[in-house]
This record gives sequence, C-alpha cells and structure tokens, in this order.
Amino acid sequence: MNVSRLLLGVFGIVVAGVFFFDASDYPRAAAQMPMIYAVAVGLLSLAMVASELRLQRRAPATGGTAAEPAGREADEASPAPKRWGAVVAIFLLAVGYVASMTTLGYVLATALFMILALAILRTVKWTFALIAGAILIAMVCLVFVQFLGLPIPLLPSFL
Repeated sequence: MNVSRLLLGVFGIVVAGVFFFDASDYPRAAAQMPMIYAVAVGLLSLAMVASELRLQRRAPATGGTAAEPAGREADEASPAPKRWGAVVAIFLLAVGYVASMTTLGYVLATALFMILALAILRTVKWTFALIAGAILIAMVCLVFVQFLGLPIPLLPSFL
C-alpha cells in the first residue's frame, strides 16, 4: 500500500469537506461552483482511498499488490530524494498567503506567493511562470470579482 497516496486521499476528503461547508455560507450563485468542485474532489479522493485499501486487502493473499506491475518494486527501491523542507516551506507560505491577503490584497499576495513557491521548487522556467501567473491572477479576478461579485480585496489596504 502506498501510504502517501492514502494520506493524500484522506487530506483531499477533509479539504473538500471544509470547502463544501464553507461554501454553504456564500450567496447562492457564488456557492454553486465551489460546491461542485468540492464534491468532485471529495469523490476522487474517496476513490483514491478505496483503491489503496482494496490493494492492501489483496496484498496478503498474493504476497504483493495485485494491481502493481513487477517493475514498480524496482522504482520504489530507489525513491526520489525527499524534499520535506520544500514541502514545509510551501505549506508555511500558503498559511502566510492566506493571512496576508487582507493586508496586501489578492493581486500582490498571490504574485508574491507564486514567486516564492516557484523559487523554492525550481521546476518551471521563469518566463512560463510569469505568463501563467498573470493569466491565473487575471482569470480568478474575472471569475470571482466580475462574474460572481465576491468582495475580494484586490489591492493592498494601505493604498
């Protein structure tokens, strides 16, 4: 059984539940999209957990996992280097991002979070990151501010 996949599935169910119940306080039009996404994430996460538990139940009878290919054992013997420091740093950045959004505003806080997260991960070229970040920020502003009319602070409160 892949414990990481199992924990990710459980975490997905918890996050989906939080978003679903949080969205119930939104105005009716604004609550539909987050609730649909929460249900979809919850169902996919539940399927992930069920799949891992099913593999675990089959494993003792066959001496290994039934659905995993034979070559996978060789892959797991030499795991990729663990980047726990990066994971913890990104998590702390996310907490800081949520806390600073009311002060810095959505646009500045999101841009700062994305720049710092991508600097830690170093997996994407900066040109692509800037273009994708600008498009993401613009699309979220368009959907949540213009279309749904949610009161999101776009700019810093001190301006």
